[in-house]
Amino acid sequence: MWKNYLKIAYRNVLKSKVYSGINILGLSLGMAASILILIYIVDELSYDKFHPNAELIYRVGMQGSMNGNEFDMPFSPAPMAQAIKDEIPEAADVIRLGLFRTMPVRYEEKSFTEPITLVADPNFFDFFGFDLVKGDPKTALVGPNRVILTESAAKRYFGEEEAIGKVLFRGSDKTATEVTGVVVDPPHNSHIDFNMILSGDSWSYMKDPQWSSNNLYTYYRIHPGSDPAKVKTILDGFIPKYFGPEVQRFLGISLEAFQEQGNRFGYVVYPLLDIHLKSGTAEEIKPGGSIQYLYIFGAVALFIILIACINFMNLSTARASNRAKEVGVRKAVGAEKSRLVIQFLSESFLYCLISWVVALVFILLALYPFNQLSGKELGLGIFTNPLILLGIFGFLVSVGFLAGSYPAFYLTSFSPVTVLKGKIRSGVKRSNFRNGLVVFQFLISICLIISSMVVYKQLRFMQEKNLGFQKENVIDLLHTRALGNNAEAFKQELLSQTGFVAASYANTLPPNIDWSSVFKTTDTQQDFLCNLNFVDHDQQQALGYELVQGRFFSREFPSDTGTVILNETAFRQMGWTTLDGSQKVSGFWNVNSEPVERTVIGVMRDFNFESLRATVKPLIMTLGPTPNNEMAIRISPGNPQEKIAQLEQLWKKHADGAAFEYTFIDSNFATLFQAEAKMGKIILVFTVLAISIACLGLFGLAAYTTEQRSKEISIRKALGASMSHLVTILSKDFILLVLIAFLIAGPLSYFLMEKYWLQNFAFRTSIDLVLVGISGLISIVIAWLTVSFQSFKTAASNPVDYLKNE
Repeated sequence: MWKNYLKIAYRNVLKSKVYSGINILGLSLGMAASILILIYIVDELSYDKFHPNAELIYRVGMQGSMNGNEFDMPFSPAPMAQAIKDEIPEAADVIRLGLFRTMPVRYEEKSFTEPITLVADPNFFDFFGFDLVKGDPKTALVGPNRVILTESAAKRYFGEEEAIGKVLFRGSDKTATEVTGVVVDPPHNSHIDFNMILSGDSWSYMKDPQWSSNNLYTYYRIHPGSDPAKVKTILDGFIPKYFGPEVQRFLGISLEAFQEQGNRFGYVVYPLLDIHLKSGTAEEIKPGGSIQYLYIFGAVALFIILIACINFMNLSTARASNRAKEVGVRKAVGAEKSRLVIQFLSESFLYCLISWVVALVFILLALYPFNQLSGKELGLGIFTNPLILLGIFGFLVSVGFLAGSYPAFYLTSFSPVTVLKGKIRSGVKRSNFRNGLVVFQFLISICLIISSMVVYKQLRFMQEKNLGFQKENVIDLLHTRALGNNAEAFKQELLSQTGFVAASYANTLPPNIDWSSVFKTTDTQQDFLCNLNFVDHDQQQALGYELVQGRFFSREFPSDTGTVILNETAFRQMGWTTLDGSQKVSGFWNVNSEPVERTVIGVMRDFNFESLRATVKPLIMTLGPTPNNEMAIRISPGNPQEKIAQLEQLWKKHADGAAFEYTFIDSNFATLFQAEAKMGKIILVFTVLAISIACLGLFGLAAYTTEQRSKEISIRKALGASMSHLVTILSKDFILLVLIAFLIAGPLSYFLMEKYWLQNFAFRTSIDLVLVGISGLISIVIAWLTVSFQSFKTAASNPVDYLKNE
C-alpha cells in the first residue's frame, strides 16, 4: 500500500514539473538558510561549556557611576581573590587572570609579538578545562618568570624541538622567562583566549593590596547546591569593608559622603556561561558576541522558513482544486476517505523529504562562504545532536502535514457528485487566506530590506563620522618602550625622512585610551572619574586635536610638566566655562603616589577615543615619559608601504632586535564595529535570500493565476485589449498585496530598528522617509518584475490556442 502511495506521489511530482520545482527549490533554500543560522546560534550558545562544572563558575566585575559617567568593567582588585577564599564558604575555588594585549618576545634571533598573554594563578588548570599536554599542571605556573605556550606558539618559536626548559626574553626589558608547559590552543568557543600564560608571580600587580585598583579578572566556583545570591551578598559587603577605607584614605571623604555626591560603585556577578553573549563590555579578553544579535538572527531564520513554508502551502492549496475531479473519481470507485488523506499527506511529505536532501547539498556548498562571512569555523557537528535531529524531523512532519492538510481533509470531505459537478472549483480558485499569506511574506521581506538599509546606513555613519581628530594616515607603532635611551634619536631620525609629518609618544592612542582614575578640582570636594592619557609635546600635531581654549603643551614652557589639558566634557563637568589659568586638577598621576595638583592650560574639543556606542567621556591629558608604550606617526598621503619599510629599517637600527609591530589608527576604529559590519552582511545575504524565496512563491502563484485566467485573457485580447492593459489586469492584484505589506512593514520596521537597535549607539544615524520609501519601491519593483514575466507570457500568447476547443 505505501509503495503504491509513494509511486503515485512521485508521478504527481513529475507531472507538474514547474510547480514541483518551485516548491522544492523554495523550501530547500529556506531550510538551508535557517539551518545555517541555527548552526551559528548553537555555536554561540556553546561558549565555555567545555569547562568542568561550568555552570558553577562566576566572574566578578564592577558597575557604577561617577558624576553621571557610567562604567561597566569586568575587572576586580588583586586582593579580592583571597577575601573570597577566606570569607565566602560557598566558594570552592577562585582564580585571577591578568592580561597583556601585546607582548614582545624574543628567542635567540627570532622576535615575535604575542597578541594575548594571560597572567594566571597556579591553579589555572585545576579551575578551567584547558588541556596541558606538556609540563606539570600543579607546578607549571608556580614561581616567577615561568610561562606556558600554546602548541601553535611553541611551534613558531622552536619548530619540532622540545619546548620545556627553553628560555624566552619577554617585554621591553627582555626579562628571561622559562617555558614550563605547552597547552592545547584554546577552542574557538572560549571567551578566554591566549597565546601564552605567564605565572602570577611574574607580575607585581598580582600582589597589589589596594581595593581601589581594578585590573584583574576574578573567577570563583561555588560548591554544588550553593546559593549564588548568598555569594553576591557577601561580595556587596566588601565595598564598605575594604573599598570604603581606601576612599577615605585617598579621597579624604567617607564612603557615605562619596555616595552622597551621586556616585555609585558596586560589584556585578556574571555566570561563566553568560559572559560571551551578555557581558557587553569592551574590555573582554576576546571580543564577545551579543544576545541581541542572536535574537535578530533567530528571527531572520524563523522568517525565512516561514516564507518558504507559506510558498509551499500557497502553491499546494492553489493547485489543490485541480485535484478535485481526481478525488471525486477515486471516491466514486470506492476509495476510502482515510486512504485519500494518506495519499495527499504522503505527497506533501515526499516534497519535504526531497527538499531536505536538496537543502543538505546547499548547506555543504554554502558552509565555507558562510564561515568567511561570519568569521567562524562552523561544521556539521550540529547534526550529531539528537535534539536537533528530532527538531528537524518534527519540522518536516509539521510542514508536510500543514501543506497537505487542505487537499487531504477539505477536498476529501465532499461527496463525489458535488466534486464532479465542479461546484467547489469556484470556491478554491481564490482564497483570502492565500492573499493574507502573500502579504505576510512580503511584510517580512520588506522589514528585512529596511533593516538591512538601516544597518548599512549606521555603518557608513560610523565610518565617515568626524571623530574630532584626524585619524587618517596615522601609524600606531607599538612597544616603543623597547627603544629605551634611543627613543629621541629614533624620533628625530624618523622626522628627517621624507613623508613623515609628525611623531608623538603616548601611553595609549585612540580608540584605546582606557586608563582611568579619580580626580578632583581644588575649588570643590566633588570627585570625577576621568580617562587619563600621557602624551608628549607633539601629540596635537600628530593627531590633529583641536584646542577651543588655551594652548597645547610646549617645550618653550618647562613648567608644562605640571600641567594638564582637558576635553570639553571634563572641563564642563568640573563646573568651568572659561579657562582663566587658575583652575587646577588634583589626582594620582603615578601608581602608589600621593595626590598632586596640576594646572589646566588648555581645553580640547571633544573627540571620540572609544567606540561610537559610548558617549564621549571626560579626558585629561598630561605629559608623560619618553619613551612611552606607543607612538603616533603621521605620514603624508600615498604609498604607505614604502614609508612602513623605511620605518621598519629605522626600528631595527634603534630597537635592539625587538619585534616590529604596527597598526593604522583608522583600522583600529574599524575593528570596533566589526560585529555590526558582520551582522549587516549576514542580514543582507539572508534578506536577498528571503526576497528570492518570496518571489519564487509569487512566481508560482502568478503562473497558476494566469493559467486559470488564460481563456479570459484570450477573449479580452480577441476583443482588442492592448498588451499593457492585459498585463495590468494580471499584475494589479499581486502588486496591491505587496503595497499593503509595505504600508504595514514601513512603520513596523521604523519602530523596531529605532527602539531595539539604534538606541544602542550614542552616535547614530536617523531613519528617514526616503530610506523607507526606497525599500518599498524596491520590493514593489521586484514583485512587479516577478509577476510580469508570467503576465507578458500569457498576454502575448495566441488566443486561438486557448479558444479553439470552445
